[in-house]
Amino acid sequence: MKRIAIVLMVLALTLSAMTVFADPNPGTYTSALRPGAHQGVQLGHISVSRQYPNSGNPKIFHGQSWNGTVLGTQWEFRCGVQTTDTPPTFGPGFNFGTMTGYVTYNQIFNGGTFSLYADPVVGWGSGAGTLNTTSVTTQVYLMNNIPVSSSFTGVTTGQFENGCTMTFAMGNGYGQGETSDPSYLTKPATYPAFLAANCSPADASHQFGVWGDVNDIIIDINADCATPTQPSTWGKLKTLYR
Repeated sequence: MKRIAIVLMVLALTLSAMTVFADPNPGTYTSALRPGAHQGVQLGHISVSRQYPNSGNPKIFHGQSWNGTVLGTQWEFRCGVQTTDTPPTFGPGFNFGTMTGYVTYNQIFNGGTFSLYADPVVGWGSGAGTLNTTSVTTQVYLMNNIPVSSSFTGVTTGQFENGCTMTFAMGNGYGQGETSDPSYLTKPATYPAFLAANCSPADASHQFGVWGDVNDIIIDINADCATPTQPSTWGKLKTLYR
């Protein structure tokens, strides 16, 4: 009995210390603005951290669902890293004398992780995995070299731990602020934490970057899943704690 009690206690502690994921359900899942059978994907907030108020690599991507009150209860994409800047392109009629007009930035973030949490409204199951690359295109309107508006789209792909692949597309994004704006804005707590290169929260002296809203989402989970492998079994726990 004592051995069984020890095993049960260890099992309970193990499960309580980790997020338990089931398997993802293949299908296409969308936010409310998109037609489809599987609506209910929450819109999101994103942040991109950087080394200095207006520039500096690496830049770290962090996106979380937003239910109007709490971040990250339904989905999270984090730790994609940009190490190289691509020169921006300037729109037709851009006035270089006054630095007024449209500028387009293309960013590539490599790696990172994602999590989809169970939500019966969506019905996608749940799961976690690794990201490949995240591509983000942002168009900014400058007036006298001051950002007036910012919109963005993005797409990423990844693989769940059980082998399913996933595509996540976001559109109609709108920039809400950045630390280089006059008068050096501070990111609100309702946006994802700025991250350091090692994926830990950035320290107090590196709270630099941009943040914005994601207003249109499509997540496609492909039906190419491998048979999941369980990391631990009841038999293995019994062997460890005999």
